[in-house]
Formats: sequence, C-alpha cells, structure tokens
Amino acid sequence: MKIERERIQHPDASMRWVQLQQASFRGGLHRHSHAELTWIQRGHGLRWVGDHVEPFADGDLVLLGPEVAHVWLSAQGSTPRACAATVLQFPGDWAASTGLPELRRLSPLMGRAAHGLAIEGQLREQVQSAMRRLAQADAPRRVALLIEVLAVLAQGHAQRSPELRPLAAQACAPDADGSSLAARRQRVDRLMRWVQAHLGDDFTVSDAAAQVGVSTAAFARFFRREVGKGFVDFVNDARCSWAALRLVEGRESIAEIAQGCGYGSLSNFGEQFRRRYGVSPREYRQAAR
Repeated sequence: MKIERERIQHPDASMRWVQLQQASFRGGLHRHSHAELTWIQRGHGLRWVGDHVEPFADGDLVLLGPEVAHVWLSAQGSTPRACAATVLQFPGDWAASTGLPELRRLSPLMGRAAHGLAIEGQLREQVQSAMRRLAQADAPRRVALLIEVLAVLAQGHAQRSPELRPLAAQACAPDADGSSLAARRQRVDRLMRWVQAHLGDDFTVSDAAAQVGVSTAAFARFFRREVGKGFVDFVNDARCSWAALRLVEGRESIAEIAQGCGYGSLSNFGEQFRRRYGVSPREYRQAAR
C-alpha cells in the first residue's frame, strides 16, 4: 500500500479553486504536484502533513508545497454538511511561470512550504478575509486574490513571523529526473500509510522495518534520514494527537483511550502525553471542556 497520488487538472485556468461541504473529511494520505492552501471552515479531527500529525479545528489554515503528503481526517458528521473547506491549488512554480519579476519574492515562501506551514493569528485572519471573496470573484479576480494571499504570506515569511509555523521536520521536494528520490519516497509512503492504518495496534519496530524491507538494526537510521525524526517519537506524536482528539470529543475513560491509541500502559501514555502537551490527559480534557 502506498500514498495515493492525486491528479489535478484545470486546463482552462492557472489555478484551481474548490469549495467542499460534506459529512466528514475522510480518505488516506495523498500527494500531488501542486501547492495547496486549505482552509477548514467547519470540522475537527486529525491533520497529517508529512511526518507531522496534530488535531485541527474550525479555522485551520495550512499552506503545502508540491509533493507533501497530507490528509485531514474527522469523525463522521451528524449532518451531510457538517464539514466545510475552501481549497486553492496551483503549480509550485506558478509565480515564476507568470513571467512577472515582481512575483519572484514569493519563491522563499514556497521553499519553506515544502515543510507545510500552519498559518495562525492575525496572518490567518488576513488570508481568510481574502479567501472569503473567492466565491463572488470571476476568474481574473481569483488570480488577483491568489497573488494577494501569497503576498501576505510572503511578507510574514520575510519578517520571520511566528504565525507561520512549519509542520513537517523533513522538507519534501518534487522528484528530480534520474535520481533515486522517487524510489525512496515510495518506501516512506508505504510505511506512513501502514502506520496510519495500524496506529491503535500493538506493533513493534521490527514490524515497521518489514514494511520497507530493511533490518531492524538499519531501520532507525533509515527512518531518521528519510523522515527527519525517530520512529518511536513519530508514532508517539501520532498516538498522542489521536488521544487528544478523543479526550475532547468523546466520553471514553482515559484508560480506554490509552488502550485504543496503542498504549498498553496507562503510565506510559500519561508520560508521553504530558511530554507533548505539558499537562496530563485528565487536565487536557478538563481544560477543553
């Protein structure tokens, strides 16, 4: 099993604008050759970007560079339109391909987007304000709004704003012709999908190593080199994020959540959770409520 590849087509436009309304955000990790700006207007769940996973909620706004694996996953909504999102997709070299020298200043921003960027604070409000106007805009004005959005983000990047928060530890770049990057990526894709599908199971490092066809001894080096962090840390990040979501939206006991998220020991779950969130699972649930 590998990360799905989405084919994006818009032959009559330089960019693609999509509005989604559905019961839930579902699916598997996927990637594509376009950059993407996703605004979650309604919905909550877990967001996977490369090697990073964390809860998301209403207002979540993320800029992704080309080839960054990603997915937003939510629980089943109570109504057919419980979840809503606005998505902008455009080629990674879109600014350069316009031939306008004024847009060259966007290149550093797009380079940083190879990690995935969570957009927060006032910067998020400025971008959302522009994206709200897309629905009433004709095609030329949508292009102008895309330039406005990217200009706002490029300014934030130039000012090193903390409201542009990198997500994935490892940057993802488009495949280079004649390189082994594509083959290496397929191995990582297969592993990421396997972890996503078995997050609540009791698996070992040896089980994970078998997914990419390397020995257990070589797996730690392989994973850190290709992903940018240790495998155990990555799995604990994902499990604790899943647990945080279940703590907020459900009435399960903490022991049930720990077991359901792959922790055989309640004390180990508490230690890992506190390390990432700074509070115990019980304190996290009380604060959220």
